[in-house]
Amino acid sequence: MQTSISEWLESNTGESKRQMALRVGQTPSTFNRNIDMPDVIIAVCRAYELNPVEALVEAGIITADDVMDFAESTALEADLEKISTDSLTARMHVQIDELGRRIQGNRPVPGQTAMWDLVPADPDYSNMSEADAKDYGLAAFKGEDNIGFDDLPHEP
Repeated sequence: MQTSISEWLESNTGESKRQMALRVGQTPSTFNRNIDMPDVIIAVCRAYELNPVEALVEAGIITADDVMDFAESTALEADLEKISTDSLTARMHVQIDELGRRIQGNRPVPGQTAMWDLVPADPDYSNMSEADAKDYGLAAFKGEDNIGFDDLPHEP
């Protein structure tokens, strides 16, 4: 059963939201409004010596996959420290060469979508019907034909 982050914090700290608010230096009303915010969750976890990553996963702010990806990349960084400079330079040259080929070939990176592909194209407004214009919230209705310049409303 999925519980809210406030219930999770209350069960893991053993204290009420009011007590948690006072411990992290916030007023209870501010704390209750912001209890779903990452910085508040982290502050509570640090005040009670809880794992903030676990709390952020419970709150749905990050996923367990995000945590695992980060852990794997950190492990990769640790492995890179063991690699010789020459080996690391050779790997970088391979990556840079591949990047250069993609730029010259103007090919998109596999698996990535360009930002402009996500935005639909603007319709042609020049030959749009009144009904379509209203759907886009563009033009108001057509005014009366018999209103002259002097008959238009104006301020004194």
